[in-house]
Amino acid sequence: MWFQLGKLMKVKIALLTACSLVVTGCATVDLASMTASSDTTAVAKVEKANVVKRAASKLYSAFTSQGWVTNMSRKRVQSAASILLRGLDSDSEDGLLNAYADNAGSLTDIHSDIYLAQQHVDQTTKAAEVYLDIAPDAANLREELASLQKALIASRQAELVFESAIETKNAGGSDVLVQYRKTVDRLRDVTDAYGDRVRLNTTFTSALDYPIN
Repeated sequence: MWFQLGKLMKVKIALLTACSLVVTGCATVDLASMTASSDTTAVAKVEKANVVKRAASKLYSAFTSQGWVTNMSRKRVQSAASILLRGLDSDSEDGLLNAYADNAGSLTDIHSDIYLAQQHVDQTTKAAEVYLDIAPDAANLREELASLQKALIASRQAELVFESAIETKNAGGSDVLVQYRKTVDRLRDVTDAYGDRVRLNTTFTSALDYPIN
């Protein structure tokens, strides 16, 4: 009898051990799954950040290839505040303005170019708006801001080019150009919002670094 009880106890211990191993195994699998999920989320966040820079880069490349934008070496020294408040200085744009106007073709062709440019501006703006909404408050958005500033300068420069070309056609006002301006204004607003976020984070970081007596 004592032999049977002892044997029964060994069976119970073995079963408990097996159950414990199964539970532990499940926990390990769940933990690994959670870790993989966290890694995927982190990668997704990085990709979302890159969407802004990719959209802005695509805009600039398209505008350059279409002849709506020239080299920006001089423009890079112009502050973002100046761009947002006063727009671009057209005095040095004569070569670009004349070159596009001479090759633009009909007014319909110019409007087609404006529509294409507007699509790029709109896509860049939407990408920037979405990411700004989901980006953590402490996210460093300096690179995105720089990309958006460059896209904004290109968009404003293209606006001058389109306006000049339309004037050469003696077409008067253009509703298509007006709509393009509104789209660029949205890009300006979201670029300004990125600037505010960067300045806020810089101020907050500086405050944290300030020694407390």
